Amino acid sequence: MLMVEDVRKTAWERYESLPWPVRTDEEWRRTDPKLLPALPAGEKPKEGAFQTGWETPAPELIRSGVILTDLATATKQFPDLVQEYLFQTGEPGQLKKFVALHQAVAQQGLFCYVPDGVKVELPLRSWIEAISGPAIFPHLAIVVGKDSELTLVDERRSAPGAAEPVLSNEMAEIFVGAGGRLRYVHLQRWNSATTELFTQRAILEKEAQFLNITVGLGSKLSKANVETLLRGPGAHADLLGIFFGAGKQHFDFHTLQDHQAPNTFSDLLYKCALADQAELVYTGLIRIAKQAQKSNAYQANRNLLLSQGAKADSIPMLEIEADDVRCTHGVAVGPVDEEQAFYLMSRGLSATESERLIVEGFFEQILKRIPVGDLREQLAEEIVTRLSTHTETGKETLT
Repeated sequence: MLMVEDVRKTAWERYESLPWPVRTDEEWRRTDPKLLPALPAGEKPKEGAFQTGWETPAPELIRSGVILTDLATATKQFPDLVQEYLFQTGEPGQLKKFVALHQAVAQQGLFCYVPDGVKVELPLRSWIEAISGPAIFPHLAIVVGKDSELTLVDERRSAPGAAEPVLSNEMAEIFVGAGGRLRYVHLQRWNSATTELFTQRAILEKEAQFLNITVGLGSKLSKANVETLLRGPGAHADLLGIFFGAGKQHFDFHTLQDHQAPNTFSDLLYKCALADQAELVYTGLIRIAKQAQKSNAYQANRNLLLSQGAKADSIPMLEIEADDVRCTHGVAVGPVDEEQAFYLMSRGLSATESERLIVEGFFEQILKRIPVGDLREQLAEEIVTRLSTHTETGKETLT
């Protein structure tokens, strides 16, 4: 186990040694790094302010050892436990310079821990709210023990009235023990002044089950690296994503389904609807190691273009060393189906109403998987509101 202070020192050295990204780097070919706020060279950036919040677990859960609190408090009260997991997921495949910076300076965030054999039946909620810049470095650690169970809804948002540009450089580390079950919803609602760099690494042990739902609605630019490591035999991951972009929003998502053990299963479905001049770049890699025989992996990215100026690029990739596996992928990019729109309009609906129903139906497949009923309804309404705003401002639609 690496000591936290040693990790910080090594991370800062790594950050200083790595070059600032340029457009010719493969990782940045479709997202111009010049869009990122400048950071001072040779010194640690000045940290902005953000607040962490959470719902306190029920008293009986606290007595059983469940922890949900801010990272600084957890470090003081449970130093050995935090040391066991903080910065222990290894080096990610992308955003390495910014992960190094995060590890060198991050001090605040959220810590969630469920001991072995404890089942948290009702969903827990947590959030991080950005207040001011220039840069914030939230860190999230979720630990679900052996044969334990947790549902966590975790939100990112900007403080009301906040208008100062903010760079959020966040890392989430997730550990699901043998036979554990985690349902995690990451809900991103940053304001339009926020630029997001987000790295998530999840490690799944033997027969662990992981439902990961990523929702992206806000930010000016969001570049994320979501990696799932199926490390134990029989591990199972369902990886879902919903994104709605308008204006000049830019989403750049890279996912990794890393099968490291036999009989593992992963199923990824990311759906994105784009209006105005919004853009999405999606790259997804399925990696199956030689020892991961009889693994099953699927990856799909579906994109709905609501305006002539919207754009989506989708790049699936496979890296397979085993010879007894099942591995497939699919991509779709296109406008609203004209026949569907015509059918709805022939039944008396307006073009706007038809488009709304089509977008609702497009996302329904994932929305119904969200394990919290009121959140499902809230997100469906929010997507409709954002779509209505896009339509009412006179933006061109294809219906």
